[in-house]
Amino acid sequence: MQTSVKFKILAWDEEPFDEPEDGPKMTRAQIRKSFAGDLVATGNLMYVMTYLEGGGAVFSGFERVAGSLGGRSGSFVLRHTGAYDGQQARANCEVVPGSGTDELAGLSGSGEFSAGHAEEHDMAFEYEL
Repeated sequence: MQTSVKFKILAWDEEPFDEPEDGPKMTRAQIRKSFAGDLVATGNLMYVMTYLEGGGAVFSGFERVAGSLGGRSGSFVLRHTGAYDGQQARANCEVVPGSGTDELAGLSGSGEFSAGHAEEHDMAFEYEL
């Protein structure tokens, strides 16, 4: 089922874990999100990022999403991969197989989003239960 979801970033706590003199800085960020639309939920996301020359970055991470999707309650985990160009972050995410709980057990799916500095962001999400 194809659906559209909106999300807000509620908190972003980022700290470096490697800052060499002659290479890219690496950070980890703990992010809290809220979702609205067909997905009414909260998200707890951890990104690991590598900053590149010119202000961009690449990142990957995992997010536990808990709430309801299409009226079914439970939680699941999304795996994120993406890049930031200095203005917009673009990412793909995929439901981790076997991560669905309760009424979301057996969930599969994927999505994508582009997020700038706005308060709310759109995410296209396609899933099967």
